[in-house]
Amino acid sequence: MALVANTSARSLFYSFKKSRGVSPMTFVKQVRLRKARSMLTGPNPATSVTSVAIACGFSNLGHFARYYCSAFGEHPSDTLRKAFRRSGFN
Repeated sequence: MALVANTSARSLFYSFKKSRGVSPMTFVKQVRLRKARSMLTGPNPATSVTSVAIACGFSNLGHFARYYCSAFGEHPSDTLRKAFRRSGFN
């Protein structure tokens, strides 16, 4: 990104954090977690926490669950279970 912006990595990091309030990596993780929540709240019969985590770029399921719970106040499996109940999937 720094090469494309024609600036140093340090300057890019500082500017990003100043404008967004978080580091670039934290911002990316937030975007991935929001995508995961969207997938978990609108599941199809084949949706699983594992498939959602992997689709959103989380290879460590424990980390995914911890980040998700921290961001949304519930475990991803709870979100999926509620969505399945609402949609009538068993």
